[in-house]
This record gives sequence, C-alpha cells and structure tokens, in this order.
Amino acid sequence: MENKTKSILISKTFWVNVLTIVAILLNRNAKVIDPLLIEPFAVVTLPLVNVGLRAITEGAVRLKGE
Repeated sequence: MENKTKSILISKTFWVNVLTIVAILLNRNAKVIDPLLIEPFAVVTLPLVNVGLRAITEGAVRLKGE
C-alpha cells in the first residue's frame, strides 16, 4: 500500500476552515450578520462539513515539503 501525501495548501478541508475563520473575524467587525447568529451556526456546521470532506479525502496531507 502506497502512502501518498499532498501539500496542506491544496487540502479542501484546510481552506474551508481558513475561510470560516476569516469570515467570522471579518463579520465581527462589519456585523453583516449578527455574530450571535452566525457563530453558533458555524460551530455546529463546520464539524459536519469537515466530516464530509474527510469522507471524500483520498490521502494524508503534509505540512512541509519532502
């Protein structure tokens, strides 16, 4: 069995998490959506999205170049 890895920078899971953090932080300043609404929603949905992305993931990621 071959152990293939890919850069974390091409990981869908990584980018979904980064974009979620950025959106929440920007929303706290701009208050486009009430933080009391969006933040609990993110806390509930983000783990479900991560599980879904993990289910379709084909290999591991690496942090550094090899």
